[in-house]
Amino acid sequence: MRIFHFVFICALCITFSFCNKKTPFTIDVSKITPTDETGSITGGEDNTDWTFDKDWNEAENAFFRTDPVDLTGMEVADITMLPAYPNPTAVREIKIRFTASAVTYFRIAAVNEQLTKRAFYNFSTVVGLNTFRSPFAEASFSANKNYRLYYSFEAPGRPMYYKGHGDVSIQ
Repeated sequence: MRIFHFVFICALCITFSFCNKKTPFTIDVSKITPTDETGSITGGEDNTDWTFDKDWNEAENAFFRTDPVDLTGMEVADITMLPAYPNPTAVREIKIRFTASAVTYFRIAAVNEQLTKRAFYNFSTVVGLNTFRSPFAEASFSANKNYRLYYSFEAPGRPMYYKGHGDVSIQ
């Protein structure tokens, strides 16, 4: 009988140890919104790309915890994201376009499927159409792989007021 109790308690401990483990956060970069050299969509659209993401988890938010930046003169803007182009890209560069109704601050974190940050860019925008060229240096980005670009817009007292992501493919 004691052996039965011992085996039963061991089985319970093993069961609870598996239940308490958290599944690590992962991303799926397999789907892109394909675009040509002019930015026109050429295939099936990934509806999660280049839109507003309501919620990010801690891993995603952490990409934008960097040294403080001067947000003087920046404002909250109405943002309209356009799909990045060309996607896929063979020239190791992709253009990110958006419109902003006011001068605001823009940050981009490029990550691989394991959520390792490969590059980080930031700049102030202009009112109207903005185009940012995101280079993919060979040392940080491999050919024939997909990556995720997280983006965030910021203004004084309003960190990450507009945020989202888009997946890109390097050929």
